[in-house]
Amino acid sequence: MARKKIPENYEKMRQGIITAAIELMVKGSITDFSLTDVAEKVGLSKAALYWYFPNKNALIDQVVQNIYDTYIGYIEKISSSDLSSYEKLRLIVLGEEDTLQAALMCVFPIKFYLDSYSESHAVKTLVKNGYERYNSLITALLEEGLHSGEFHSDLPAGELSKFITGAIDGLAFQNLLVSSEKPEVSRAIIFSVLDQLLKPPSTRKEEPND
Repeated sequence: MARKKIPENYEKMRQGIITAAIELMVKGSITDFSLTDVAEKVGLSKAALYWYFPNKNALIDQVVQNIYDTYIGYIEKISSSDLSSYEKLRLIVLGEEDTLQAALMCVFPIKFYLDSYSESHAVKTLVKNGYERYNSLITALLEEGLHSGEFHSDLPAGELSKFITGAIDGLAFQNLLVSSEKPEVSRAIIFSVLDQLLKPPSTRKEEPND
């Protein structure tokens, strides 16, 4: 039996399918989107889509992996740069790339979907490990800033890290719930709060006495 010929631009189309799935999940939900919807979005027949993913769960698994690679890779790149601790935190909280924003907006639907996975499932393990890595990188960044004097806080860096990741996730969740007609809440508000929270006392403006 002759082997089936792999389509041209296989990897490029495969990545396009993953991106299309993320966009559909952002607009709808992880349970409502279908392979038919994805196929239409990338200009393939549903039958042709099976060249790339045998079923919906296989596509979702790759979406989760893509989000992990995109977001954690982004944070690792910033964390290992020569930027100041303040600038690193700003870039992590605000984000810069469209692909990063798309990945972030998909985090909560994926977390909801995880209820249907067993504790030992590879996707559930990946998401849990991702959050652990996420928190450890931000904790290390905060400790770096506290040590250099760029930041000031009486709270442990680990607790602050969980506050930051929770705030980013919470804002992404809120933006998912609002209608498309309403403007999204900018993540800049989180950084503004952190800026005041972590600013060393010597740089804070004193309130005028009455």
